[in-house]
Amino acid sequence: MADPITESPQPDAAPDAAPSVALRSIEFRSDHGLLKDCKGESGWRNAGDPCPQPEWTPRHAAPLSITMGRHLVIRVGLESRGAPGAAPTSIRAVGPAGLTFESRRLAPGGGPLDLASSRGIARRIQKFRLDLSWSAGGGAAVSPSRTSNAVYVTMGRPQTDKQNVWQEDGVTLKRMDRAVSWIEPLNTLDPHEIVAGLLARFPVYTLQPSPRVPRRYHHPTYLNDEGGAWAMSDYVEETGECQAIVRLVRGMLRQLGIPGRTRVIVVWGDPNVEGGRKTLSADLEERPWAGLDVTRTVGGRVWRAALVDGPVEEGRTYPASHTRLPDGTLSPGLNRYEAALEFSHGGRTRYYAGGAGVFDRVEPMLSVFWGLIWFSSAPNDGYRVEKIVTTYPRGGWA
Repeated sequence: MADPITESPQPDAAPDAAPSVALRSIEFRSDHGLLKDCKGESGWRNAGDPCPQPEWTPRHAAPLSITMGRHLVIRVGLESRGAPGAAPTSIRAVGPAGLTFESRRLAPGGGPLDLASSRGIARRIQKFRLDLSWSAGGGAAVSPSRTSNAVYVTMGRPQTDKQNVWQEDGVTLKRMDRAVSWIEPLNTLDPHEIVAGLLARFPVYTLQPSPRVPRRYHHPTYLNDEGGAWAMSDYVEETGECQAIVRLVRGMLRQLGIPGRTRVIVVWGDPNVEGGRKTLSADLEERPWAGLDVTRTVGGRVWRAALVDGPVEEGRTYPASHTRLPDGTLSPGLNRYEAALEFSHGGRTRYYAGGAGVFDRVEPMLSVFWGLIWFSSAPNDGYRVEKIVTTYPRGGWA
């Protein structure tokens, strides 16, 4: 669960004559400064007010995000008190994993003070609580003596340059928390392994709407104004269309600054191009209309071409795509294309098909389908197989 803003204890009172330090604020200067909607009022949407800065005051403690390996740099607002010649001259904070902050030059009366952690954040994607225990020189009391903030550690700075184009772009506390909770257990910094681990959560795709998913999310397409495909992470068992799976994975990669080049690629076959055997492909966001869209009229009936993901027989009528049958199986689904995340990093490009496998080249991706057919409409959204154009080798092409 994401960490909302939490209330922090008020500073303890201290006699004027006794040496003491009162913490007034902590600003994390090395924070990305991109988190928003810390109150959790916007759902999965890229909306909400920026999380407060400074991130800690006596009244609140806000979460922050930082790139792994970096040193935490904080600006502490404080006030020191003490009798003449007895005011504290140093301050120190000890945190988890050997993180310490220390200054041996504390100006009389206090004021803003910049401190850097003794070491960098561990090089792993994670969420942890930065619990700091504060102390001051000369036995002076520090009030409060403990502060705490939730810290999200990313691989790089979150990528947000497509916020006006992609629903899944933009940094929010809910998105950051979910992305870290999915990627941290993978325990790897290999971008390709991260992509593969995320895709593994969706071993299959679906074309059939699920009543378990609220209608506002538009399952299975997840084309909506409620955060796009992010809601899929709440309904993993219901899965979604291949393109929605790919969009969610890309959103998580960008949320955590995972390096690599991404494109949403779609592939299809066309009965009018080499008998459907040639793999056609396009960037879905450059050509949103791309995919199979071919019709013909035979004997006064309109036939449409489709890529079918299960075995069919000519002349037989089937229920609507992915309808649950009495024996528990699903009726074969009709598709316009297969969507995949084209991901390039470290001199290697792979194609991660949403719910359908991983490929080193575009050409073999047609093998995710059983074949290419002509069909006509049947009652209750069903379809009749008029002609099988071609079948595809399930093992792909060499």
